[in-house]
Amino acid sequence: MLRRRSFWIAAAAVAYTAFAALRASGGHGPAWLALLGLPALLALGLRWVERPPRGEDRIEPAARSAAAVCLTGAAMLAAARSGPTGLALIALGNIGAAAASMAALVGLARIAGLGGLLDPPPSTRRLDAAAFASLFWTVAVALPAVSAAAPERAADLDPLLVHYATSAASLGSLTVMLVAIARVRIARRLELGVADRVEAALLLSATALAVGLAAAFVGVAAPESILPVTSAVAAVCVAFCTVAADAAQVSRALRRTLALAALATPPALLAVYAVHEAPRGDLGLRGAPASSVGVAVFGACALCALAGLAAPALSRRFAPEGARWLGAFDAATRAAMNPEPEAALEAALSALRDASDAGTAGQAPPALYLLSPPERVTVDRAGYAHTAPAEVPARLIELAQLEPERVLRVEAAEAVEVRRPEVRPLLAWLAERDIGVVALVNDAEGPIGALAIPRGRRASPMTLEEVCGLRAVADRLGAVIAVSAMLSGSRGREVAARREAEERAREVSRLERAVAQGAGRFRAIAALLSRPARAAAYSPAARAALEQLERLGETGGPVTLLTAPGIDAVAWGAVVHLSSARAGGPLAIVDGAAPVPEGFAQAFAQARGASAEPARGASAEPARGAGPSGGAGPAGAAGAPPALALWRDPDSSPIEAAKGGTLLILDAQALPAEVQSYLGAALPDDVRLVVAVPQTVDALVATGQMSERLGDRLGDRAVALPSLSSRAEDLRALALDHLARIGVRLRGRPFGLDLRALQAVLDHPWPGNDAEMGAVLLRAALVAKGDVIGERDLAAIGFTPQPEPSSQGGAARSEPRRARRRRAEKAG
Repeated sequence: MLRRRSFWIAAAAVAYTAFAALRASGGHGPAWLALLGLPALLALGLRWVERPPRGEDRIEPAARSAAAVCLTGAAMLAAARSGPTGLALIALGNIGAAAASMAALVGLARIAGLGGLLDPPPSTRRLDAAAFASLFWTVAVALPAVSAAAPERAADLDPLLVHYATSAASLGSLTVMLVAIARVRIARRLELGVADRVEAALLLSATALAVGLAAAFVGVAAPESILPVTSAVAAVCVAFCTVAADAAQVSRALRRTLALAALATPPALLAVYAVHEAPRGDLGLRGAPASSVGVAVFGACALCALAGLAAPALSRRFAPEGARWLGAFDAATRAAMNPEPEAALEAALSALRDASDAGTAGQAPPALYLLSPPERVTVDRAGYAHTAPAEVPARLIELAQLEPERVLRVEAAEAVEVRRPEVRPLLAWLAERDIGVVALVNDAEGPIGALAIPRGRRASPMTLEEVCGLRAVADRLGAVIAVSAMLSGSRGREVAARREAEERAREVSRLERAVAQGAGRFRAIAALLSRPARAAAYSPAARAALEQLERLGETGGPVTLLTAPGIDAVAWGAVVHLSSARAGGPLAIVDGAAPVPEGFAQAFAQARGASAEPARGASAEPARGAGPSGGAGPAGAAGAPPALALWRDPDSSPIEAAKGGTLLILDAQALPAEVQSYLGAALPDDVRLVVAVPQTVDALVATGQMSERLGDRLGDRAVALPSLSSRAEDLRALALDHLARIGVRLRGRPFGLDLRALQAVLDHPWPGNDAEMGAVLLRAALVAKGDVIGERDLAAIGFTPQPEPSSQGGAARSEPRRARRRRAEKAG
């Protein structure tokens, strides 16, 4: 508002007039209040007439602009009256009154309707009334302006001529305004919203004129002073009626205003008259105080207070002809709140029937027409519902959809039947059933019926307030019908829903069992893989490694396994997996020495519709050409997709396979560099990372074999896996475990190991660790004749224990081995 130029122009005009009044009064009097307060009040008024920022605006911009000019003119008149009477101030005040009157007439010609069948007649949009009123105010403004600007030229004019011109212009503009309002009322009486606004404007203008004339008659002020104020007040009332957001609210405000004016105006004017006629002395009341002014003011205030208390009750007397329907609509809306749909429908129709019978006995009762199935529902005097087959014309539903509030009135259809022939069959159908108004009943999907109200002998058209009440009843009935329709099929839906719920419950139980079985299978596979690490963990080195891995597995986070050649890293990685909270999830194992994730290449090829060889066969040849840098010489020649694309593809990525579990990467330093960086940056939180590398992470990063991202992701959570050379206490148990499984697999019974062969196993340093021991024992079992493998069998395969180290450090390391060998010989 404050940023608009129009506001500052209006505020400047008001401020100029107030400053002129202040200057004429010598800097004293109420002109100060006008100078300071009127611009602020004008800002509030202009903000009120602005277009609302949200919602639909049915008011024409021209009407809002006219209302703003009207408020500005009224403020100028008030500012001019704050100073002493003078020709210049009279001219400024008349300019304000003229602007207010003509702006009100312009806004009256720009009242917007709500649409529908009726269009505003062109005659009601002409501005002839404003032009005619301007003739009166031209004389009323010119005479004091010329007298003030050039007093020598107006010396021959009678001073009373200015007052007569002002009074005549005020009365003339008021008369023109009343005539213009009456013309619009007659021409647009059937338009919803317009009739309410025009009716309110007419009554408020007539009330303002009556009060002004009465005030001038009793001597409240001179006619030339009070009549322009009356004209401005009437103009502001008209402007309020034209731009009010809710026309129904205008009708309610009109009734209260008329009731208050009817009660409060007579005592107020009587008090003024009494004070004017007897300003000093007694009012004729015995025992009254000497000051008659105090008695008059006190009595007037008391009577006005009583009038304010009685105004709401009296306002109901000013209700329109169909006021009984307002109460019936409210009662029907409340009755339709019954939780039982059938009872709510009967109660609502009964309330409407009571209002119908009160108007004219024997007329058709209100009826509810349903579209599917086509039925007509009515209620008798006893309150029982009756249903009969009946169809509603489809064109009636279409026309009602286009009407304001989706309510079709017979009088509106009759007004357009000459130029719209398609309405005539509908009017005949409505007249046959004595229907005066039809309100569509909708649900969430569209029209489901129509509520018909009888016409009876009513002469006046329905007001917008009544139409809004009928719309509320129809909306509530639509909800009731929707609920009834839902309840009619609720039993079937309930049975179907219960059946479906039982099926879903069974499906959930089956899926829960499947998930539990899947988790059990994952645990069983991981336990099988971890068996080699737990089978003979008696040595301090093995126990310490197991405890450390279990502790790291419980805490979460990536784990690095430092492995020597031949150590089964899969077994130790499975220990970490079983110790974690993801033990029920998958354990995905990837061989980093291959260019594609081993075990996932076939899935990658199948996702693209290509036939894939087994994963190991598909990746064996490229593995010889892949390195940390991701070189794709053989891989590219073989037509395999890039390694990073495989890791990113959800159909082939090991990360997707390890979701909710553990990703174990063997020889992670052999992965291509871009894959290592991708793992370090994009590994999700629901995947546990375990890597097996031959050296520490820092050493691999320093030599360029591992990317810094992956190294930062792994951190220092590393565990060195014990070699067989540090597990002398476990060698006997490990050898016997290998032979037992080999014997059962080959001959159905376990193999044994004699003391000399055991001594050879204990004396050997096993540089190849688990892989070497398994290969040696398998070859020995294949050449053995009996169930016990001896030293001869070991010699047959070329196995001879390596000689003891000759260095002092080697002698020191072999000392515990000799002691354990002696204990083993004693036990044997």
